[in-house]
Amino acid sequence: MMSTLTTTLRATWAVGALLLPLSLYASEAKESRPGVYRGYSEARFSEWQKTSQYVSMSDGVKLAVDIYRPAVNGRAVDEKFPVVWIHTPYRRAYTDPKGTLVNPLERLYLMPLLNHGYVVAAVDTRGRGASFGARRGFQDRTEARDAYEMTEWFAKQPWSTGAIGVAGCSYLGGTTWHAATMMAPHLKAIAPGCTDFDKYGFVSRGGITAQFNTRPENPGQDYGQGVVPVTADIDGKQAATAIDEHSKGTPMAELWAGMRYRDDVSPLLGVPFWRESSVATYAKEIERSGVGLFIWGNWLDEGSFEATLAYNNLNNPRKLWMGEWGHCQVGDFPMATEMHRFFDYFLKKIDNGWQREAPIYYRTVNAPAGKEWSSTDQWPLANARNQTLHIGGGASPGATGQLASMVAAGAASDKFVVDYDPKCSEKVDLYFLMWPCGVDKHGLGYATPPLTADTHIAGHPIVDLWISSTTDDADVFVYLEDVAPEGTASIVTHGRLRASHRDEQPAPYRNFMGLPYHRGERRDAKPLVPGTPAKLRLDLLPTSTIVKAGHRLRLTVAGADPRQRSRNVKFDPPPTTTIHHDREHASQLTLPIVGAFAAEGPGE
Repeated sequence: MMSTLTTTLRATWAVGALLLPLSLYASEAKESRPGVYRGYSEARFSEWQKTSQYVSMSDGVKLAVDIYRPAVNGRAVDEKFPVVWIHTPYRRAYTDPKGTLVNPLERLYLMPLLNHGYVVAAVDTRGRGASFGARRGFQDRTEARDAYEMTEWFAKQPWSTGAIGVAGCSYLGGTTWHAATMMAPHLKAIAPGCTDFDKYGFVSRGGITAQFNTRPENPGQDYGQGVVPVTADIDGKQAATAIDEHSKGTPMAELWAGMRYRDDVSPLLGVPFWRESSVATYAKEIERSGVGLFIWGNWLDEGSFEATLAYNNLNNPRKLWMGEWGHCQVGDFPMATEMHRFFDYFLKKIDNGWQREAPIYYRTVNAPAGKEWSSTDQWPLANARNQTLHIGGGASPGATGQLASMVAAGAASDKFVVDYDPKCSEKVDLYFLMWPCGVDKHGLGYATPPLTADTHIAGHPIVDLWISSTTDDADVFVYLEDVAPEGTASIVTHGRLRASHRDEQPAPYRNFMGLPYHRGERRDAKPLVPGTPAKLRLDLLPTSTIVKAGHRLRLTVAGADPRQRSRNVKFDPPPTTTIHHDREHASQLTLPIVGAFAAEGPGE
């Protein structure tokens, strides 16, 4: 018989920086709003029981599953509960190099649900962790079908009410979305975080396959070393056999590198895999499923645009939460409380006011204390107005040009030689860098005079850039930076576009937020004519940031990013890129501003 492991929870749960006593919900008046939840749900349990096992899919492949159930006096409660689960390629539980047991559920703010009468579970995706099989691609239909089968399996268990939710962040956010694409009858709510909606638009934004998606495979994280075997696998032989099968899977970096254009057929899989792996392909299925959506992300993360895109293009009951932090971070916000509110509403049918609140809750970077969070019913914001700043001459790799409403007369263009090996101005780990580092010494910079008042940028900045190159193509990276009076700089937002992808097409979405859409199919490619100016129009990732008075805004343009490991557009010798800003070729930055904008200097 499968043995069980019972662990007693502390008398309090850590929720962000706040410790909530188990008796709190039973004794306080009802209150429910973002990050606050009292009086609607009694904390009945202080123990849980864990079991683990294999579950066979319809094709015979076995997936490893950990199940946590509320317990009393060391025994699982004989009662039916809703189930919230995660689908992870990063091992549902593992021992790190120091011998410490790591449980990813604890990092996803779900374990406190056990106190309030939920079952939580973690499943290794096929070809990962202790599960058998080999991964075909990256979030493919096979993985989505597994999510369907696991959802229905959870619904049929004697300890389940049949109301199922899925949650996760990053890759796990993607598996959460894909679970909804299959319209499992018992799936009622999902909470995807910091992930993509349009796969090509995320991985190959602007036609440039870059960032963390080009990293090499990690033997531990990606293939299962250190994974905890299921309970019945006492000697770990089944886990070892499963791990041997993982090496037959598709390597991620090679997969993306083999499909330069959106409509390319993968040489590894023989299908147009961008379409298969994109959540947006199945938007109608997600809407027909009727599942509740809690979409969450952060401004300082590659997936920020994808979160706003998903929110604006689905009609499910939904909310959008945007923090000011990095990838899968929540800062001091009590995300466990928010998950509890969300799943109580959809899985337990508790009328806690979730549906009557403003659907978008976001945090503003550098906001005054007590005014960091805001609510709105639409994104972009209705009260944001466009402020255009023109690029002026004088820029070089060692000097800064002008960025102002009007610029003084000067040179009509600036040049730089592309540096294919740019270095970060600070020491960072490039293996999994989800936000860019400063590269101001490797391109051209254009800065405003010091701002005379705090300036709130809220929305999607757009850059119109006239460039020419000595070659027939060029990669262009643009960074909007906040430069403090002493010279330190932080990146507010950024964007990228390959020059041959510059043509715009109608967006295939009901709401693309008025932004330029570059489809990226082979038929859309338009090479540069060396030496001839061409206009590139690109949007930067969304943000809500206050730039303080006395600081400057700087727009930096470069030809490569340190996070690019694989460059399929690279010339030898490196080309010279020219930025034009004469009367005929007006290069400019358009900022969405809430309130006033004021900077010293010409035209201000």
